[in-house]
Amino acid sequence: MTRDVLLLFLRKELRDVRSNKQIWPAYLILPVVAVGLPVVLMAVLPMLIDPTRTHDPAVTMLLESVANDPTLTGATIPERMARLLLRDLVVFYLLMPVVLAASAAALALVREKEQRTLESILATPLRDRDLLLAKLFASVGPAMLVAWGTAIVGMLAGVVGAWWRLQTLVFPTAGNIVALLLLSPALTVLAALAGLRVSARFTDVPGATQFTGLVVVPITLVVVAVLGRPAMAYPMVGLVGALLAGLAAVWLFASNVRRFRREEVLTKWR
Repeated sequence: MTRDVLLLFLRKELRDVRSNKQIWPAYLILPVVAVGLPVVLMAVLPMLIDPTRTHDPAVTMLLESVANDPTLTGATIPERMARLLLRDLVVFYLLMPVVLAASAAALALVREKEQRTLESILATPLRDRDLLLAKLFASVGPAMLVAWGTAIVGMLAGVVGAWWRLQTLVFPTAGNIVALLLLSPALTVLAALAGLRVSARFTDVPGATQFTGLVVVPITLVVVAVLGRPAMAYPMVGLVGALLAGLAAVWLFASNVRRFRREEVLTKWR
């Protein structure tokens, strides 16, 4: 398959994603929440460091984390608190593209089956590998663009909020940058490939959507949560996590191609 044909098919996939109303709520709601979170956190920062609230177990634990974190030394307690909150908030920007891409990928093939368009596509010389690659790009590309754009706006909002509350500048850490540029795409591709596996196996949209929402997304989010917070403080964790997730994504893509049954689609799903 030539590159021009693949790009043409990819454009078709992107049009399908734009017209898919089932994933638009997540695309509209998650960025708003992600941009609003740093503003809210900086607004309530004085409450979190209020001495009269130290009897609150949650506040006490948070203050202990701030005091004991070796990466936050050399600043006052309020500044440390702001740096911790804004640094770890980036984990949300890792979660967002995972949810968006997995949701889109889960519908990528099963919608074609329901609309009776997949059979005509598979009747062409289009290779299974190119079909899945186009579906993958169409799921991951928009999710990452939205996540990166939201992260830029959200981190700028955090910088402004910290200056407003503390008259100090709190910039993203090296761990934040590594996580956003390397770990986030790797985990998002992994989640999208898992969604594509589900989409290839199911024959109805509700079933694929429910399985992805109840199994694929929670498992991937646990991985993000386990890797994400350490990666915010230590860039090497993000690098290693991105490498492992990338290797897992290569294996899963190859497995998806092997398990994709073109003949079964053409003869059974009618």
